[in-house]
Amino acid sequence: MLHSTTSLVTSAPCRSGSVSPTATRSPRGAIRARRTAAAGSAVTDYRSHVRVTAGLSSVASSSSSSHVRLSTVAVASPFSSSTASPGRRPTAGRHTTRRQALDGNGGAAPPLSVNTETGNDGTKKTKTPTPDEPVPSPPLRVAAGIAAVGCIESGYLAYEKLTGGSVTCPLDGCQTALSSSYSTLGGVPLSAYGAAAYGLVAALAWWGAGMADQEDEVDAYARARVLVFLAGAGLAGVSSYLLYVLAGPLGGAECVYCLTSAAISFTLFSIGFSGLSPRETGRVAPAAVALFAVTVLSLSLVLGGAEDGKANINTLTLAYTPLSIEAKSTQYSRQVAAHLRATGAKMYGAFWCSHCIDQKETFGAGTEIPYVECFPSGWEKGTAMAPACAAANVTGFPTWVMGDGTRFEGERTLEELAKASGMVGQLDAASMAADFMAK
Repeated sequence: MLHSTTSLVTSAPCRSGSVSPTATRSPRGAIRARRTAAAGSAVTDYRSHVRVTAGLSSVASSSSSSHVRLSTVAVASPFSSSTASPGRRPTAGRHTTRRQALDGNGGAAPPLSVNTETGNDGTKKTKTPTPDEPVPSPPLRVAAGIAAVGCIESGYLAYEKLTGGSVTCPLDGCQTALSSSYSTLGGVPLSAYGAAAYGLVAALAWWGAGMADQEDEVDAYARARVLVFLAGAGLAGVSSYLLYVLAGPLGGAECVYCLTSAAISFTLFSIGFSGLSPRETGRVAPAAVALFAVTVLSLSLVLGGAEDGKANINTLTLAYTPLSIEAKSTQYSRQVAAHLRATGAKMYGAFWCSHCIDQKETFGAGTEIPYVECFPSGWEKGTAMAPACAAANVTGFPTWVMGDGTRFEGERTLEELAKASGMVGQLDAASMAADFMAK
């Protein structure tokens, strides 16, 4: 009877409010059923854990602006210590260790950075940005000062050329060069063009030097350095052609001012070249070479186009011709001349020297000036000066040597000569006024 009752109960279907089937089973069967259900739930939860973690890892790998750090995803599981069934050892630590091994960073995504790279040994290294090309720092203020000197020198020569004055020069080639037909271009002294060019280069170099330490003016500073270099190339072209003129058509004339101007031009070119980076040099070198060549060619066409009609100093011969004085002498000029003779002063000159003629005009016709002609037999290339001029070490005309050995080169006024020779008591205003009215 007991057996029949049990079979009836276990075979009846489960209904609402009925007794659970496990209530009629043995304790061992109930434990096995609970273990099976828990294992199925754990597998499902673990798969969910892996999918969530892998998804977050893929998000971290695709990020370029921030680091996504993954923390351990806690999933309710029967394997955790809070839900483990009685008598079962917790296994959450085992899953965490496996996840750390997969991530390689304790469950966190590796940091992402565009400035890092992985070395051969697996370590991460920070990339060092490639430094920019260093910016040259040429002495532009020095260049501005040198160009200013060239402007002053050329301006002085232009002024003397336009006013018909004489230049002070220790060599006799200065007057030869400055009086030649090569010294003018379009009726304007070539030195006037040089003064303007040197002035522009000085202003350009000074402007560029003011931007050397300004980070917001890098492009303008680069343009200034390039322009200084190109301007130096043009000046070097002019000086190169003029050096050829001195050595060739003018027969090796020694002109201090010409040589000084050439030295200034080549110095500016060197400073400009030192202010270029390798990249800038490769870019502007062809333009500089072209500018140099065009400058030399243009000057040879403009200044040397009529070279056949110009006097070549190599074949030039000048016969001695006495100077003709047109101005009238005065009592004062005659007194000064007489005092100069009495004190042993001498005026050394050449018949072809225009400044010597102007100096004699100061005294007037008929005045006995203590004058010494340095080329009494005429002049041609290679002619030596008269022994008296050579003994006095004359290098330019006119040259005044006072009785006490004081020397003056170039023209002097009557008052300057009277004072230099020690003449006193004869500079009264009445005699000077009378002389002025007699003219």
